[in-house]
Amino acid sequence: MKQRTLEYRIKNVIQLISLPLIVFVVMNVLDLSIAGTRTVSTITDLKTLLRTGLTCYCFALALNCNLLSGRMDLSAGAQMYMGCVFGGNLALQLHLGGVGILVLSMAVGALCGLLVGLLFVNLRILPMVLGIGMTLIFECFSFGAYNQQGLMIYGKSGVSILSNVTFILAVAAALLLIMTFLFQYSSFGYKRRAIQGDQKLASDAGINIFVNCVICYTLAGALVACAGVFDTAYKGSLTPVLGMSSNGSVFSNMFPLFLGVFIGAYVGNPILGVLSGAVSVRLLILGLSKLSLEGSVQNIIVYSLFLIFMIYRMNVDKFSYAKKKRERIRLAQQTRQAV
Repeated sequence: MKQRTLEYRIKNVIQLISLPLIVFVVMNVLDLSIAGTRTVSTITDLKTLLRTGLTCYCFALALNCNLLSGRMDLSAGAQMYMGCVFGGNLALQLHLGGVGILVLSMAVGALCGLLVGLLFVNLRILPMVLGIGMTLIFECFSFGAYNQQGLMIYGKSGVSILSNVTFILAVAAALLLIMTFLFQYSSFGYKRRAIQGDQKLASDAGINIFVNCVICYTLAGALVACAGVFDTAYKGSLTPVLGMSSNGSVFSNMFPLFLGVFIGAYVGNPILGVLSGAVSVRLLILGLSKLSLEGSVQNIIVYSLFLIFMIYRMNVDKFSYAKKKRERIRLAQQTRQAV
C-alpha cells in the first residue's frame, strides 16, 4: 500500500512539473538558436518570472473562485485597481512599507469583492451584466481618486521587499497552502465542490449557496488585489483606466486558469495545477520576449495556443471515442485473422 502511494505521488509530481519543464526546454532551445540567449539568463529574468508568475497565479486563482461555478465576474480587473489605488496609497500615507501595501490592498480588494457578491445574491442580476456595471463604477472611482495618478511606488521607501525573491516565494507558498486548505480540505471547499456539481441538489442538501457565493467573491477580490500589487511592483506604477479596459487582465489570465484546471485534474489538486499553468504561460511569454517579438505578435501566439487548447478540451471526448473505436476495429481484425 505504501509503495503504491509513493508511486502515485511521484507520478503526480512528474505530471505537475512536466509542462513547465517542456515549455522551458522548448523556449530555451528557440532563444539560443534564434537570439543567442537563454530564456532565464540573469537574476533580473528570474525576478521578472517570479513576479509575473505570482501575478498570473493570483489572478487565475481569483477567476477559479467564481468562473468554474458558472459566475463570470468581469469586475475582477476593476477590483484590482480599487484595491491597489486605495489600499496602496493609504499604506504609503501611513508609511507601512511594501507589506502594508500588500495587506491593505488585499483588504480593500476583499471589500470590493464582498460588495459585488452581496449585490449578486440580493439583486439576482446575471453575473456578467453585474460585472460590467461594477467595472464601470469601480473604474470611475479609481480613476477619479488621488488626482488620477493611481498608485506610484517607484522610488518609495520600504517597497523594495515586493521585488525580493525570498518574499515573493514566501507569498506564493502562503497562497498555495491557504488556498489548498480552503478549496480542498475545509467545509467551504466541500460545499463549493458540491455547488459546482449541482447547485439545486446542494441547496436541497442544506448548503447555503448564497453564503458560499459571497465568500468566493470576497476571496477573488483579495486575490486580484494581491496580483495588482506585484504587477505594480514590476512596472513601478499602476495607472487607472476607463472604458472597461481593466477587463483585459481578466481575459489574459484565462489561459493559465484553464490550463491549470486541466493539469489539476490529473494531479488531484487544482490549486497546484493552476500554479503549474501560470508558470508555463509566463515561461512562454518570457521566452517570446527574448526573441524581440512585438507585443501584438506575442499575443497572437499565446491566444492561438489558448484557442487550440480549448478546441482540444471541448473535443477530448470525441478523440477518446475515436481512439477506442480504432482499438475495437483492430481487435476485431486480429480476432478474424486468428479464426
